[in-house]
Amino acid sequence: MKYLTISNKIIVLFIFFVSLIQAQEVTVIDALNSKPIPNVSLYNKSKDRNTTSDKNGKCLISFFSDNEKITFQFMGYETQSLYKKDLERMNYVIALKTDLKKLSEVILSVARTASKKNQIAEKVSIINALEIKKKQPQTGADLILLASGVRLQKSQGGGGSLILRGFEANRVLLVIDGIRMNNAIYRSGHLQNAITIDPNAIERVEVVYGSSSVGYGSDALGGVVHYFTKTPRINSNEPFKSSFSTNFNSGNTSFVNHFDTELSFKNWGSYSSISFSKFGDIRMGKNRSHGFETWGLVPFYSENTENTYRLNPTVNNNPNIQKNSGYDQVDLLQKFILKLPKEKLITLNIQFSNSSNIPRFDKLNEYKNGELLFSEWYYGPQKRFLISPQLKLFPKKKFFCKGYLTLAYQNIKESRISRKFDQLDRKYQQEDVQVWSFNGDFETEKIGATIFAYGFEWVSNKVDSHAFSRKLILRGNTISTLSSPELIPTRYPSAGGHYDSAALYKNLKWDMSPKTTLTVGGRFTHTQLKAQWNTSEEIYPTWLLKSPDLNLSKINVKNYALTGSLSLTHRPSPNFQLNFLASSGFRSPNIDDLGKIRESRGTLIIPNLLLKPEYANNLDFGVSFRTPNKKGNFALRMYSTFITDYIGREYSPNYKDQLTGEIITFDFEDDIVETQINANIGNASIRGASFEGSWNFNSHFSFFSDMTYTHAEDLEGLGPLPSILPFYGSLMFEYKTQKLSIQIRNRFSSSKKPSDFSLGGEDGLEETPVQITSFGEKYLGSPSWSILNLSGSYDWSDKILIRTGIENIFDTHYREFASGISAPGRSLILGVSVEL
Repeated sequence: MKYLTISNKIIVLFIFFVSLIQAQEVTVIDALNSKPIPNVSLYNKSKDRNTTSDKNGKCLISFFSDNEKITFQFMGYETQSLYKKDLERMNYVIALKTDLKKLSEVILSVARTASKKNQIAEKVSIINALEIKKKQPQTGADLILLASGVRLQKSQGGGGSLILRGFEANRVLLVIDGIRMNNAIYRSGHLQNAITIDPNAIERVEVVYGSSSVGYGSDALGGVVHYFTKTPRINSNEPFKSSFSTNFNSGNTSFVNHFDTELSFKNWGSYSSISFSKFGDIRMGKNRSHGFETWGLVPFYSENTENTYRLNPTVNNNPNIQKNSGYDQVDLLQKFILKLPKEKLITLNIQFSNSSNIPRFDKLNEYKNGELLFSEWYYGPQKRFLISPQLKLFPKKKFFCKGYLTLAYQNIKESRISRKFDQLDRKYQQEDVQVWSFNGDFETEKIGATIFAYGFEWVSNKVDSHAFSRKLILRGNTISTLSSPELIPTRYPSAGGHYDSAALYKNLKWDMSPKTTLTVGGRFTHTQLKAQWNTSEEIYPTWLLKSPDLNLSKINVKNYALTGSLSLTHRPSPNFQLNFLASSGFRSPNIDDLGKIRESRGTLIIPNLLLKPEYANNLDFGVSFRTPNKKGNFALRMYSTFITDYIGREYSPNYKDQLTGEIITFDFEDDIVETQINANIGNASIRGASFEGSWNFNSHFSFFSDMTYTHAEDLEGLGPLPSILPFYGSLMFEYKTQKLSIQIRNRFSSSKKPSDFSLGGEDGLEETPVQITSFGEKYLGSPSWSILNLSGSYDWSDKILIRTGIENIFDTHYREFASGISAPGRSLILGVSVEL
C-alpha cells in the first residue's frame, strides 16, 4: 500500500513537470497568416541565454527567469521584446509583424501569391501603410498618385479614373483583398469607382504595370491596382488598440475623420474602421501661366437641387469656385480573423461605402447655344457593399503547401439623375449590379528549384437597369411634389443582363541558378453574356426596331481566351538586375460595351452585337541598378503593347448613306443626334518608357524622381488612341530625421496638341481652351503644367503624428489631361493621427 502511494506521488510529480515544461514552450507565428516561423532568435538583455525556434515555430523558454525580458528577432519581421511573465497571458503564442521595409521586397499581386521582388520581371510600385499615414490622401483614387507613372482623370469632385500605360477605366483592373472590383458595367470612358475605397483602411497597395491577365483574367490590359485592407493580428501583445485621425484641406474645404479599433486575442482578432468625409466646392488656381484667362472659369451655375427650383442659372460671384463639385461619403470596414485547428485561418471581410449625390461637374457646365444646358445632373448615392469569407490553408503537402479559398458577394448601386433648364421632366437611370465570385489560389512546396502556383476563378454578374421620369410640381421656387413615374428607355437592357466568367490558371517559377529566375504562366478564360430588352412600347427604344441595324431585343455572346506570360530576371550582381517580360492580355466585351444606349453632346451610343474581345501582347524590358555605396537606386523600363481588334467608337455603318458616306441623323429625346457604336476598329500599338531614380545624400537628405513617356500609333482612318499623354512625372527632395519628415515635390505634365486627341470624345477636347476664329470655335488642346507641393509630418510622440503642407504653392491653374474639372489651387493641409 505504501509502495502504491509513492508511485502515485511520482506519477503526479511527473505529470506536473511535463505540464510545466509544455507551459513554458512558446510558439512564434506570422501576425498576418498565423503560419509558424522557424529559426527565430530568442535572447535576454545580456544575451547570455538564447535559443531558436524549430521548424514548427516552437522553442523552450524554461531557462529564462520570470522577470527577464525576452527579445524575439527574425529577419524580415519587427523585433519584439516581452517579459516572460507576459507570455503566459498571451498563452505562450507570440505573433511577429512583417517589417515594412522588408515587406516592400515581397510582391503579393503578380502571381496571386507572395514572390520576392527580385524574382519578378513586372514593374510593381508599392504604397505602404506608413506612407499612407503620413500623406493621408483624400480618396482611394488620390491614393494611387503616391505610385509612380500613374495618372488620374476627373470629371467632377467625386471622380478619379486611373490610367496606366495609356489604358484607362475598364482596361485597368481594380482588385481589393484578392477580389476583382471590375464588373459588367465598368465602361471604357471615365470611372470613379476607386473613390469607394477608404484610404484610411488600407494597409498596402500594389500597382502592377502591363498586361496581367494570367493571374487576373479580363480587363488587366494596362495593369492591376490591388488594394489590401488592414487585417487584425492574432495574439498580439497589444490586445486592444484604437486610433483616430482628422484632416483638413482648404482647396475644397474638406474634412476627413477616421476612427478604427483592433482587438487581438489568442485565437481571433477584429478590426473595425469608419470614415466620414465631407468635400466642399473646389477652388481652382488663379495663376494662369498658360495664358488662357477665362479657361475653366465658372461664371454661372445651377442652384437647382432635389427640392429647390430655379428657372435660370445663377451668377457666380467668384468664378474660381467650381460650384457643384462637393459631396459627402461614409466608409465602413469590419474584418474578423479566426484561427482554426490544423493550421487553418478564416477571415470575414465586410466593406460598405455610401456617398451623397455627386454632382457631375462637367455636365453641369455644358453649354448649348450659349446657355447652360443642364439644371440638374448628378450621380445618385453611389453604394458599394462587399462581404467575403476567406479560408487560408497550410497543409504543407508537396503539391498543396498552402492555399486560399475566397468567396465574395458584392452589390453596387449607381444612378444618374438629370434635367435640362427648359424642362420640368427629371430623368432617373438606376443600375443595380450583384456580383458573386469564388477564387482558389494554391501553391506547391519548392520542388528542387521549382514552385508551382495554380488556381481557379468564377465570377457571375447580374445587372438590373431601370429608368423613368417624373415631372416637377412647383409651388414658387419650391418643388412641392413629383408626378407619378413614367418609364423611359434604360441605359442597359431593361429585362436584365448576366455576365459570367470561369477560368483556370497555372504559374511556374524556376530558379535556374542563384542569379536567374524564369517564370511561365498560362490562363484559360470563358465568358458568357446574356441580356434582354423588354420590347414594350413604353420602355424599349422603338427606333431600334425600325433602324437598318437589326431588330435588337436580346444578346447572347460567348467568348474564350487563352493568355500567357514568360518572364526572366537575371541578377549578375547584388546591385544589378535585368528583367524581360512577354505577356498577353485580353478584355472581353461586357454589358456596357455591348448593350449601352447613351447620348452625350449630340452623339448617341447604340449596341453592336458583332463586337469581339480585344487582345494585347506586351513586351517589357527593364534594368535596375543600385550603386555600390547603396546611395543611389535607378530603374529604366521600356515596353511595347500591340493591340488586336481594339475596341473603340466609330460611326454606325447602318446610319451612313451608302453612296455619299454622309452621317444620317435623327431625333432622340428632342435632340438631333448622330449614332456611334463600340466596334473592333483595328490594330493599335502603344510604346513607352519610364525612369525612376533615388539618391540618398546622407542619412537626412534624399532625392527621388520618376518620368513616363507614352506614344501610340494612330488607328488608320480613325485617328489617335484615347488616354495617351506624351510625358509626365515628378521630382522630390526629402529631409528626414527620426521624428520629422519634410518633402518638396514638383509634379509636371506635357501639353497635348488637339490633333492628337481621340475622335471618339474620350479625351475631352471640348474641355480644353477654345479660340474664336472666323471659321468658328477652335479647341487648342491640353496645356502643359507644373506645380510645387510642400508637405511634412512630425512624430509629436509615440502616439501622435502631426501633418501639414501646402499643395500647389504658386496657385497655378491647371487641369489633368482629359479632365472636365480644374485641379485645386493653393491648398493648406492640416492633419493629426492619434493612437488611443
